[in-house]
Amino acid sequence: MNQCPFKPGDSVIYLPSRRGYGLEDGDCLETGKTYKIESIKDGCYVIVEGYRHPGGGIFWTEFKMEKKS
Repeated sequence: MNQCPFKPGDSVIYLPSRRGYGLEDGDCLETGKTYKIESIKDGCYVIVEGYRHPGGGIFWTEFKMEKKS
């Protein structure tokens, strides 16, 4: 399994895969919205500021690094 290339403080865009999108229900992140990473759990699960995922984090591949202008 690849390690997460992001670090706390990075801004990332939530772009869930079909599988990731299917796992979300109720109060969840918005597809295409930018979030700031609060922490990385176990080297692969992203925790973003202002959202507590019931499973403790979202796998890093569900995000894309925000392009810097």
